[in-house]
Amino acid sequence: MAKVDPETSALREQLADALAQIDSLQTAVADAEARASTNAERVASLQGELEVAHSEGEQLVDSLRESAIKYREARLAAAPHIPADLVRGEALEEIDEQLASAERVVSEMREQIEKEQRQESPPVPVGAPVRRAPDFSGLPATEKIKLGLEQMSGREPG
Repeated sequence: MAKVDPETSALREQLADALAQIDSLQTAVADAEARASTNAERVASLQGELEVAHSEGEQLVDSLRESAIKYREARLAAAPHIPADLVRGEALEEIDEQLASAERVVSEMREQIEKEQRQESPPVPVGAPVRRAPDFSGLPATEKIKLGLEQMSGREPG
């Protein structure tokens, strides 16, 4: 048998350790590549889901905007005395706030107009006028006689 040199033996051990490390590293690299591939597939899947969610979000925003417009139109239809120009909001809260503000403006304007009308026109007395007998003083004598005869006979004058 040949004599093994201690230095050669140490080199062989180092070589064996190095080969074991290389195998271990190659296994780790293969695992990392597999994870990277899986992660890349997952990223692609998540990007697709994100695009779908983004598209659905845009549809929801459009739907909400349309609903707010219909809400605004319905509220204005229910309050025809409010000019549409006073309510321009696109969100439900804005519409409600602007409607309340417009209602106050319209109410104040109505009160102001009524106040001005009361100041311009004389007040009308409350109640019905006093009932009086008809005034026949302007009728000719023949008509007065005719009315008197009708009243005596019990008929109403016509």
